[in-house]
Amino acid sequence: MKASRSRPPAAAVVHAIAELAVLAVLAGLLASGMALTVTGMTGIAARDAAQAFNDLRVPAFAELPARSEIVDSRGRLITYYYPNDIYRVPVSYNQIAPVMRDAIVAIEDSRFYQHGAIDFRGTARALVADLTGRHVQGGSTLAQQYVKNASLLTATSSAEQQAAVAETIGRKIRELRIAANVEHELTLDQLLAAYLNVAYFANQVYGIEVAAESYFGRTAASLTLPESAMLAGLVENPALFDPLTDPAMAIQRRNVVLGRMAQLGYISKGTAAAASRAPLGVRFRPQPVQQGCLSAAPSAAWFCDYVIAELRTNPAYHAAWQELNTTGGLTIYTTLNPPDQNAAQNAVDFMVPAPPAADNPGQNAATEVLIQPGTGAVEAIAVDRPYGNGRYQDSIDYAVDAAQDGGLGVQSGSAAKLFTLITALKDGIPFGFSMTIPARAVVGPYYTCAGKRTGSFPVANADGPALGTYSLYTGTTQSVNVFYAQLERRVGLCNVVRTAVSMGDHRADGGSLLSPAGQPGTADYQPPADDVPSFTLGSVNVSPMTMAAAYASVAAGGIYCRPVAIDRITAVGSSPGQVRQLPVASAGCHRVFSAAVAAAATYILRGVLSSGTATGDGFSRNGAAVPQAGKTGTANNYDFAAFAGYTPRLAGFVSEFNPAGPVSHPMAGTASCYRSQSGGKHCPGAVYGANAGQIWQLTFESASLGPPFGSFAPVPNSSTFFRAGTGQHPAARSGHK
Repeated sequence: MKASRSRPPAAAVVHAIAELAVLAVLAGLLASGMALTVTGMTGIAARDAAQAFNDLRVPAFAELPARSEIVDSRGRLITYYYPNDIYRVPVSYNQIAPVMRDAIVAIEDSRFYQHGAIDFRGTARALVADLTGRHVQGGSTLAQQYVKNASLLTATSSAEQQAAVAETIGRKIRELRIAANVEHELTLDQLLAAYLNVAYFANQVYGIEVAAESYFGRTAASLTLPESAMLAGLVENPALFDPLTDPAMAIQRRNVVLGRMAQLGYISKGTAAAASRAPLGVRFRPQPVQQGCLSAAPSAAWFCDYVIAELRTNPAYHAAWQELNTTGGLTIYTTLNPPDQNAAQNAVDFMVPAPPAADNPGQNAATEVLIQPGTGAVEAIAVDRPYGNGRYQDSIDYAVDAAQDGGLGVQSGSAAKLFTLITALKDGIPFGFSMTIPARAVVGPYYTCAGKRTGSFPVANADGPALGTYSLYTGTTQSVNVFYAQLERRVGLCNVVRTAVSMGDHRADGGSLLSPAGQPGTADYQPPADDVPSFTLGSVNVSPMTMAAAYASVAAGGIYCRPVAIDRITAVGSSPGQVRQLPVASAGCHRVFSAAVAAAATYILRGVLSSGTATGDGFSRNGAAVPQAGKTGTANNYDFAAFAGYTPRLAGFVSEFNPAGPVSHPMAGTASCYRSQSGGKHCPGAVYGANAGQIWQLTFESASLGPPFGSFAPVPNSSTFFRAGTGQHPAARSGHK
């Protein structure tokens, strides 16, 4: 019995009027893509539906959910990133076999090239059926199917996924509205390609290119007629026509497509008959998701991980992260400098090879960060472990803060004396300022920023019971602990911590040094750094990234820049050839101390390498010496060794430690072994900051430093820093930290 015979005459009239009204509205709205004032409509339901259509906010789906690219500073690919981890390889209209294009049109929307993106009459009938309470009908055009599939692919939550397939009038109107937008943004050929690029072909296969690769081992451009017909027939009901679970049903459906193509004149009946006798020919091979940092080159994997973590956690990248995981199609230009990245990764891998290497029996780890002074550009992040989750691999980026997939941080040892040094120089303390100090002492009291007395702490020089007089210059170059504990007390613990904060220093958990961490009374509690007298000896856990940025501010003449690993992000615009720029985090470069103070600090820190705790041969390029400065650092019990070094164009921080757990793992005895630059295992008995300095030097010998190498600014002749003697002649060495 026909439905019209059972409908009351009045209802039939209402239905007819509603259909005409909705058809008129759709014709106007969908053809123009503009919101029109609805007048003269009959029926509250039709009026409300049209109003909802006019007011609906919709995304621009002409931009396909496409893979994004992460590239280095030279525009070379680091890795791909796919929205929702769905492996897709979008292709253009001309990269799809004509028989595939014909097959999908024949079976899914035979009037596609006649009615355009929207089939007005068919859509109106479906919409009226929904408005009058009949069964909700699905979209009958490729445009509406494209919108539905794209909505699923761009959904970022289960709620969005459910909304994309919900049998509701709201979902239908939303699809129509987006389809109207798409019709105005894409040609019909582009729309057809767009649909095939988001179509689902069962077995976690999305898009025609991946379908061709997975089922037949070929490209979409080279698909044959039988193969095209099978894939075209699959999209209506992927579970029912799955060739892997029911080949007979897949063949039957394929032949239906072939018959429809012959009926519409795409192929002859004889060609259809011949193709219907062909075997299925499926040789299914799942396509691995070639994306993310696991697929990046080993030397760039850790940098890649940091970039992804920044996109995920930094509020500055909220819009980019959302788009990256929905429509995609971004190009993320990073600051990774390939020569510097290779230099750093090769250095940590060579000197502290990953377990189970015989040259590293203690299974120590090493990490290094390189930053460009004056810009904050992170040029390299290296960890001596292969990136991954397998045996002897690691997924913790020890170079960065915990929020960016880092660990619990590292102790920087005497490399943290930089903050006391800068504070003293800001106070006008000259190079020749001297103190006579014992080999060990209890130094105090200290005071917090609130004026609270925080007590004293015992401190000893690293090389034993030597007594001596040290200047600011020699106390730094020889890294004398008692001297620096007294200096910290003289300039004020609070002032030292505030200097560190101004230079970007913060806890590895992202918290401020001036705030506590954890709950009082628990094992995890950490007081504010201005309540920790041993702060000058690097007792607070920070990330190597933080320390590299702090030293870079000295190399930049007192200009601090927040580390940035992303230079810019572009996306395809709403019109052909248009490129959009997405917001990125700013380095926020600003002056934190004077250029004179920076020059004075560099003057002293150059002595660390020429006559101090990291004395060596230096390095040169083409016979020209490269200007260099730095500071060693060794934590108590040899749990951590560090070296911070810089040239006029590049700053780096190296940390060595054992990552085996929260308890002490001293790098002493057999656990001190590493591979020396001359080759072979070397076991010094204990790992000092100077050993970490060897990694830094090996890195900088091949990093991109010039020429020209640049030069450090001289200390102004009128400076008070030379007052009371230069202190350039070291006294007896009593510190090695």
